[in-house]
Amino acid sequence: ESYTTQTCPVCGKKKKPSSRNFICACGYSQHRDVHSACNILTKHLYGEFRPMKITNHKYLRIA
Repeated sequence: ESYTTQTCPVCGKKKKPSSRNFICACGYSQHRDVHSACNILTKHLYGEFRPMKITNHKYLRIA
């Protein structure tokens, strides 16, 4: 998917991540793979990127 790693899922601004964590000027920060997954989910649910409420977890649980 294009721009899923570069687009902030909270405010929608585009920024290239400089490390494994995506940090946006709006205050959102998350591992870039996690936030890319959020962007892919909203894009497929709504057909476009939409801001979504994100809660920052301190861990990633893999089932």
